Amino acid sequence: MWLCEKLPQCRGIEMPSLACGPTMRGKADRAYDAVLRFLYSCTHMPGQHLNEKELASKLNIGRTPVREALIRLAAEGRIVSVPREGFFTRPLLEWALLDSYIIARQILTFALTRVQPQASHHSLSSDVSSPSVLALQAETIFAVIAQGSSSCELCQIIEKFCFGSHPLRMEIAASELSPGFEASLARLTDVMPQFGNTPDVVKSALMNHLDFEEGAIPGVLQEFSRRRLESFPLIT
Repeated sequence: MWLCEKLPQCRGIEMPSLACGPTMRGKADRAYDAVLRFLYSCTHMPGQHLNEKELASKLNIGRTPVREALIRLAAEGRIVSVPREGFFTRPLLEWALLDSYIIARQILTFALTRVQPQASHHSLSSDVSSPSVLALQAETIFAVIAQGSSSCELCQIIEKFCFGSHPLRMEIAASELSPGFEASLARLTDVMPQFGNTPDVVKSALMNHLDFEEGAIPGVLQEFSRRRLESFPLIT
């Protein structure tokens, strides 16, 4: 079973500090982290082939650790492994995205019922409103609400939701929908400092924001399809 690294803190257990810095992590773990950061960077298209050699060169990591990282990511469902074809970023399918938002609503609504009254969250203020910053700000709030439930299973589901919908969120924040996205996210951010005491207020702002994201799905997928068609050379 997957266990959150913050499980002791969620359960109120004091853990002694251990000297386990970056040097304690092996090549496979560092490669996994690097490839995961690359996938979050959104420098790729949904359904794009992940070339091991190119990744190793771009990330300055050996091909073997990169291959191990890709195998691990495929096992986790973050990317797709196709026999004799290689690894690919997950495609964005409308039905799958819509289903994921239904599940996320249910999980986050349930998580809010389990949050302790003293729970709070203060987002770090930033003058930068780049798509990556806005997307990660929203995903951080989703994760904080899930962590407030003290359930590793709920945290895992929301983490997968955030990862799977990250390209969508990035595209929304970079499009003409950005002002609406920022406004919706700002309202959600404003009610988070005392979300343990005002779960109903947070739920209202959260559902409104998820509605905004979900409503953008058809247009975003249409834009991705247009780009993919333009990327193919014309045959004359």
